[in-house]
Amino acid sequence: MADAALAQTYARAVFEKAVEKYTHDLHALANAVANSNLLTRLDNAAESFESKKALINGLVPAQADPEVRNLALLLASKNQMHLLSDVVNAFDHLVAQGTPGALGIVTSAIALTATDKEKLEAKLRAQYGEQLNFEYRLDPAILGGLIVRIGDVVIDGSVSGKLAVMKQKLETAR
Repeated sequence: MADAALAQTYARAVFEKAVEKYTHDLHALANAVANSNLLTRLDNAAESFESKKALINGLVPAQADPEVRNLALLLASKNQMHLLSDVVNAFDHLVAQGTPGALGIVTSAIALTATDKEKLEAKLRAQYGEQLNFEYRLDPAILGGLIVRIGDVVIDGSVSGKLAVMKQKLETAR
């Protein structure tokens, strides 16, 4: 379990760094287009795609995420570069909302009833967001109670977890 939590921490760090870089690159592209006179040319159906590609290559730094360059090329190929600022705003909104459909992993010693699941999901969604999805796992080793993992947050209400805490306290009291 400790390895899984550590892996989750690393994954979250990589994810956050990727979002940060992608956000930076998207904003840099939007600013470059807004601060140039190229929007009209990039949206112009009469302008050749090769010409648009050359303009975009001049706007997008080499170290930018390739997906940002691909997005710019796609918008230019469809004469929709005027949508770029709206795309950036929508992306920022999604980032501000957090990860859509974040996963809550609920581990129990026995299967939960539908009523128990509904109550638990309602409480967790109220605290962590409406777009939370759930996965239920059975692990008799926890002896009873629940372990809920949402991102980096672990709520250990299991009997085995409580016994481990009691054991640790007894050992440190010696």
